[in-house]
Amino acid sequence: MKVSTDAAFHLMLLVGICSLFAMYYSSSQSFSLRNLKWKMREPSMQHYDTTISSTEINIDPENNSRTNGNFGTELLPSKNDNSLPIQINTKSEKDKKSNSTQDNISSEKDEEAPPSKPICDYSDWRSNACSMTGDIRTKGNNSSVFFIPSAGTLVPKEQEWSLNPYSQKMYSYLINFVTVKQLRDPRDAPACTVHSNTSAILLSTGGPSANGNIWHAFNDVLIPLFLASRPFNREVQLLISSYNQGLVNKHSLIIKDLTRYKIINFDEDNEVRCYPQMMVGLLNHRDFSIDPDRAFDRFDMFQFRLYVRNIYSLPMNVDIPYKMDLQPNRKPRLMLILRSKTRKLLNQEEVAEVITKNGFELVQMDPKKSENQSQVSKLVDSCDVLMGVHGAGLTNMLFLRTNAVFIQVIPLGGTHMNGAAHGYFGRPAQEMKLRTLDYTISVNESSLLDKYGWDHPAVKDPEAVASKGWQDPQKYYWFEQDVRLNVTRFQAVLVKALELLKE
Repeated sequence: MKVSTDAAFHLMLLVGICSLFAMYYSSSQSFSLRNLKWKMREPSMQHYDTTISSTEINIDPENNSRTNGNFGTELLPSKNDNSLPIQINTKSEKDKKSNSTQDNISSEKDEEAPPSKPICDYSDWRSNACSMTGDIRTKGNNSSVFFIPSAGTLVPKEQEWSLNPYSQKMYSYLINFVTVKQLRDPRDAPACTVHSNTSAILLSTGGPSANGNIWHAFNDVLIPLFLASRPFNREVQLLISSYNQGLVNKHSLIIKDLTRYKIINFDEDNEVRCYPQMMVGLLNHRDFSIDPDRAFDRFDMFQFRLYVRNIYSLPMNVDIPYKMDLQPNRKPRLMLILRSKTRKLLNQEEVAEVITKNGFELVQMDPKKSENQSQVSKLVDSCDVLMGVHGAGLTNMLFLRTNAVFIQVIPLGGTHMNGAAHGYFGRPAQEMKLRTLDYTISVNESSLLDKYGWDHPAVKDPEAVASKGWQDPQKYYWFEQDVRLNVTRFQAVLVKALELLKE
């Protein structure tokens, strides 16, 4: 069939138009589906909040850490660590609008913030202490410390502790108490009048240390203070409750070496002092000793003795004086510690005579009459042996040299006095690397026999007396007893001491 030219042209034009329309329609539908599929894969972000409030976590960008409540830092995940604890708020916009902004912030902080830990610890049988990091304010004349935890720490309720800042809580009845208050709102604390960027330690010099007793001064104050302050490398301020000027003056070389800041008499302080870190109270490890497992850098009593010698400018890394002096007729020097009240030597002249007859040069000292601790330290350092009846004066063995000999005369009192002698001086002397000799007196060498006779329980059965508690042993064996040494019996101890020095 023959088709005209005009008809063929119009037919071809119609087919072309239809083809173009079909291609457009197909392309348009495909684009719309692709858009639809993309929208289905893309999650809606409008209800998610992945921001972390800068008030909730205090991050140090230099070491990627944040402060915690225990005088230290807590490591945070690195910037590339997927475990970074991002908080997600899944509340809808409708829910958000139904509550005030302030209510939401408070609720979220309560849910996200870690609970506060107790800042005061009463579990140690010797000592109570509190440690704090945050906003700390002291009001000394009111015996109060106020603590506001760092932002982001959950404080369910305000808390309050009352404690004596002395390292021996058994003497609580002698010490001024301090109140530590943990607050929720800084507005409840007094306004700061003195701001400090350094840490602080609040301690007490009251109790037995206040009466001039050198053993209590070291055991209750100086050793615990050394342990607490040493990690700060002198960057710590000391606030002292029950301030005892005599103790501070006598041991000023040690105390001033532990801080480069002014010492504050806490009870008379009218300022409101503000610190970022504080410890209230001191920890006492054990009698006249240091537990290396609890001490900074595993410090021990041997190292503490060397520290004390260094503070008093005594020679270091030297042998005992007897071996340093090469003179042929050189005698070892023995210091006899005298007592003037209780447990004193009744035959002092006789004891002095037997000491010199056994080859010693005798030096006698009554620590109560020797207030200049620097002079005392040099005198003790010049001796090879330190000897005395059990009592505070034996604390001066701190100034002896390594391998010097320490002789302790133990009064009557059975296991009660033997235990005290070993715990207070015998074991510490061994820890200081001194050589120790004990001389336990017999009943005939005790003044209690003259006073009470053989039939009295204190003489006949010290164990029975000790079993009744502390009061009776203290009365008889500590306060009422003097000693009359049997010099013939005691001579064996002097012979042994001389042998040790010649080794």
